[in-house]
Amino acid sequence: MGILGKHFVFVIGAPRSGTSWLHQMLAAHPHVAAMEKEELTVFSRYLSPWATNFELETRNKDEGKWSQGLPCLFTKDEFEQQMRSFVETFYGRLLERRPASTHILDKHPNYSNHIPLIDQLLPRSRFLHIIRDGREVAVSMMSVRKRVGHSPGEVRGAAQEWHRCLTNARACGTPLGPERYMEVRYEDLRKNTDEGLQRILEFCGLSAIDGFSAQVAKEHDINVRQVSTGDTDLNALRNQPDRIWQEKMSITERYIFDRMAGGLLRELGYAEKGWWAIRSRDRLQMLPYGFMVRAKRSVMALQNIWSQPVEKPLL
Repeated sequence: MGILGKHFVFVIGAPRSGTSWLHQMLAAHPHVAAMEKEELTVFSRYLSPWATNFELETRNKDEGKWSQGLPCLFTKDEFEQQMRSFVETFYGRLLERRPASTHILDKHPNYSNHIPLIDQLLPRSRFLHIIRDGREVAVSMMSVRKRVGHSPGEVRGAAQEWHRCLTNARACGTPLGPERYMEVRYEDLRKNTDEGLQRILEFCGLSAIDGFSAQVAKEHDINVRQVSTGDTDLNALRNQPDRIWQEKMSITERYIFDRMAGGLLRELGYAEKGWWAIRSRDRLQMLPYGFMVRAKRSVMALQNIWSQPVEKPLL
């Protein structure tokens, strides 16, 4: 069986949602070939720009605007075959780590936004979408920004990233059907990892091994192994529902997150309307927020206008 004949499984989800945790547990299965801790990013950072630029240049050529780029040498099918050959090459390198594997596993949060391309090149792939409370995701994103340097460092960017990954993954994954797309709640998987893993293995088409799920769940418990640069300061709050965001998000951050992504939060059943107002005085405190933001933006815009030269000299 060639590389493209293997079973491919992709773990997707917003950053800081447990994608690394789930990936590492599945990677422990003896029939799975996967990276250990690294991320390949191949579809998001390599193949996606290729596909986007080829499509753009093909459209320009077909519309008679101008002819340039690889569409001058390759048809769409030929270019797609080149990308598929590249996929076969790098996953072949991955398979060398465990040649007898029946499954190839890959993970990157941004794959949530590239399901159509993955499906185009690997049409038998399965997608595991792990979903976590967006407020906890935001707290984790802001924390890892301070400690490590990646992810959005403020609540607006965190809300946008969480919302973007979830809505794109659901919009593109759901039409694939339950045989190829599965949603897993991070909170449910943490509460009963053994049982959850058994259902996930069945979805992936991986053979059941006596005691495997229980052993992997035990070895990857957060109190035993912290993955993906997790914030150990949050460990004491993890088993208390809603405590992470209640303790770590300011009233302004809660209000902003609700205005930006509260609809999805409620749709997923994580919150009720008005959740951001924990104390009775919170609503009163946020009444002038809109005016203050607009006033600040106006002042900054004026400062920017008058501080810039009318014409900027070329250097």
